[in-house]
Amino acid sequence: MKEKILISLATFIIKFLGWTCRFKLVFPDKETEAQFRRSFYENKEQFLLGFFHQDELCLLPFFQKSKMAVLISLSKDGEIMKGLSENLGFETVRGSSSKGAARGLLAAIKKVKEGFHFAIAVDGPRGPIYKVKEGLPAISRKTQVPILPARAYPSKAKIFERSWNKAKLPIPFSTIEIRFGELEVYDSQALENKLTSL
Repeated sequence: MKEKILISLATFIIKFLGWTCRFKLVFPDKETEAQFRRSFYENKEQFLLGFFHQDELCLLPFFQKSKMAVLISLSKDGEIMKGLSENLGFETVRGSSSKGAARGLLAAIKKVKEGFHFAIAVDGPRGPIYKVKEGLPAISRKTQVPILPARAYPSKAKIFERSWNKAKLPIPFSTIEIRFGELEVYDSQALENKLTSL
């Protein structure tokens, strides 16, 4: 019962942020912007969304209801995240870099081959912060679907300083600037370099 209440509350918060926040999208060039529009708005192409764990709560309101699957950890907190993600319209795959890694990777590849975009917090589920794990680059190489690096910068936010990822929860009616990198098949170091430069 407690878990269901938490999922319902989290769903309301993310949807409320989606209704009240303004999103400003920043692209490195016109070509990337055109690729994003073909992929995200028209579903004519695919991408893999790579982001740092701390930006998750800023990105969820924007990407909800898109044709996207997400990787959810096998932890107890992952159960809440799974319920939240499914309420927001995402397909979910369970696995992580520490537990169920092979199963999660295979399930993710299957979802991508079914035509879904796919999103992973590349330094999750327990960090270290800003260090890219191998999962998303491996999916990209296997499927030849490019990675779209993304960072989020809310104008007003609550920062959870004691959490390992320094999670950012945007304040309602704030502006969330989402900065994208070029769509490419990155290796883990190149993706880390790109994300930390955005």
